[in-house]
Amino acid sequence: MKTYKPKSWYIQLIHIAKNQLQLDDDLYRSNLKALTGKDSCKDMNIPELFKVLEHMKKSGFKAVAKNKKSPTTRGKKKHTPLDKLRQLWVQMSHKGLLRDGSEQALVKWASNQSARMNNKERIDRLEWLSTSFVHQLIGQLQSWQKRLEKNT
Repeated sequence: MKTYKPKSWYIQLIHIAKNQLQLDDDLYRSNLKALTGKDSCKDMNIPELFKVLEHMKKSGFKAVAKNKKSPTTRGKKKHTPLDKLRQLWVQMSHKGLLRDGSEQALVKWASNQSARMNNKERIDRLEWLSTSFVHQLIGQLQSWQKRLEKNT
């Protein structure tokens, strides 16, 4: 089963293709008519628009996405404290310090810690943890890692 994008996306891309391929209006509309029996993108359904777009790609249209980020932020990803917690867990797993380095094991460990530190109230999803609590868990994990590395 194919998944399609919104109709407006196809129409926009078809018009970009029309300009890139330098088609005049008469040739463009005759191509639409030959492919779908309709001479306007507005009247077409999504599979027909998809067919027109594929035809334009075969005719030489190259869709190039513009990079909307500035040069200084391109390629940089903002890491959240939760990413840091996961990274530390995976790092410990790769070093052989954990029996189970899966996401489920991390969630279970964090849930046990939240119960211990939060009046026996468990938090079952990492996304539900507050930032300050995640920082506490990172500190605990780092301390645990140091103890384990010291013992091996």
